[in-house]
Amino acid sequence: MSLSDQPNIVDTLRVVRGFLRLARKSIIDARHIEAMIEIDTLMQMAEAEAQRQIAVIERAAASTGLT
Repeated sequence: MSLSDQPNIVDTLRVVRGFLRLARKSIIDARHIEAMIEIDTLMQMAEAEAQRQIAVIERAAASTGLT
């Protein structure tokens, strides 16, 4: 895989965010939320941070005209 074929950081963060959402949904659907509240909370924080980083990167790119 060449460097140009690699996904950019925003695409990677979107994939990670999607996996976190799926993992949290799996925990909730299995009704393990009470037993895993700390893990769910950490995963929710990671999802929110991924979204925040996407927004930061996209704003920076927009302000420099890279989008």
